[in-house]
Amino acid sequence: MNEDRILTPSVRHYKPKSIFRIYPILFVLAAIWLGSETFKRHDVIWLIMFVGVGFIAIRLVLSAFAWAEFDGETFTYHTPLRSSHRFQRGQLALVEMGGRKNEALIIGYHPRLDDGFIDLDVVNYINCVPLEAQNELYEQLLAAMPSRAS
Repeated sequence: MNEDRILTPSVRHYKPKSIFRIYPILFVLAAIWLGSETFKRHDVIWLIMFVGVGFIAIRLVLSAFAWAEFDGETFTYHTPLRSSHRFQRGQLALVEMGGRKNEALIIGYHPRLDDGFIDLDVVNYINCVPLEAQNELYEQLLAAMPSRAS
């Protein structure tokens, strides 16, 4: 049994940073306040601001529940109500850290064709939310990048 544990790579689960989960709360509070002001004032500009902030709040709430997994071979990134991204290490095209104060991973990968081959002409991008231990994930993904002969 211990031999199986040693040979099986461990799947590491990554969730959003705690500070990133505060942003949706602030935007939801702002949307509630703007909604009450829109109801009181009956003005189009307040309605536009309410809809805009409400849209951002919904997106942030969904992003607060995003997660990633990497076992050294397969990477999975999931955000609720959106399609998941899943690819093998041989499909990796780009891994970089983006952002200033809230750095987050930007990952590019080549999708698989219907026949199972990798389409090197197309790159799908994932803009991850700021994840806990994302520097570790960044290093693992860089190490997993396939080397391309020029």
